[in-house]
Amino acid sequence: MPEKLVFEHTLEGLFVRGLVGRVTPTLRERLKEVGVDLDRKLQPAYGFDTWCSAVRVAARELHPDVPHEVGYGLLGERMVDGYRETVLGRAAFGVIQLLGPRRGVSRARQMFRSGNNYTEVRLEDVSPTEVHLWMNEAGTIRYFTRGALLAGLRATGARHPEVHVHEFNEDHVTYRLSWRDGRGA
Repeated sequence: MPEKLVFEHTLEGLFVRGLVGRVTPTLRERLKEVGVDLDRKLQPAYGFDTWCSAVRVAARELHPDVPHEVGYGLLGERMVDGYRETVLGRAAFGVIQLLGPRRGVSRARQMFRSGNNYTEVRLEDVSPTEVHLWMNEAGTIRYFTRGALLAGLRATGARHPEVHVHEFNEDHVTYRLSWRDGRGA
């Protein structure tokens, strides 16, 4: 199995654009210690373990007073908001906004795979405004992904989006995504 990699624009979305003005000297140094040097040009890709360590460091540094699930989720939301400002993100989210929530969610695999080389996604329709989304994410990074999914739903124009960790084990997680459609459903 090839090494799990997270691509440069994902890190740019979070650490360069999503956290603009919030990366303290302490956070910058701690990120450097785990392999992400923001004082240099970002590498084309980072190993999954480096990515997870960088997210953990940022969550602890920026959100020390909330449960780690909340801190990770807030970072996931910031990553998507920042990613939307990248060249790839502008193009991808321009399309997603036109598709709306249901069809936008159906593109989750492509969206995640634009940021890494390993994400697998399966969708199960529950209702016209609810899906279960299975992913091969493991560990506490699932809460980061939960935040990213929530911000992604918002970007599709979903009204009152909600994302919950439905079930998980060491190898995967299933999220429950729900929203109201434009007709108030």
